[in-house]
Amino acid sequence: MQVETGRLVHAVLGCLQRLEAEKGLLLQPYKKDRSVLILKTDEGLRVVEDGFVKKEYLVGEDKVRKLLKKLIRKEFPRSNRVWLSRVDIKKANCL
Repeated sequence: MQVETGRLVHAVLGCLQRLEAEKGLLLQPYKKDRSVLILKTDEGLRVVEDGFVKKEYLVGEDKVRKLLKKLIRKEFPRSNRVWLSRVDIKKANCL
């Protein structure tokens, strides 16, 4: 589904609360040339940034809001809408 960037943080945090372990969320702009992948693991949340910068973060659920705001500004600076989709860790090919 597409979500406006102004409501994206709220939408992602709502989806993360209902998300079970070993699942994740994928954020991509319209062109789908960059992405932010958020995976829910036993240790916490694993955030994989793949765009202007390729970086990986391991954060707790209390710090994900601040990191998400920073990544949205950096990776989707001119996007009005962002694709939000659910993924499975096995299909994400990140481990």
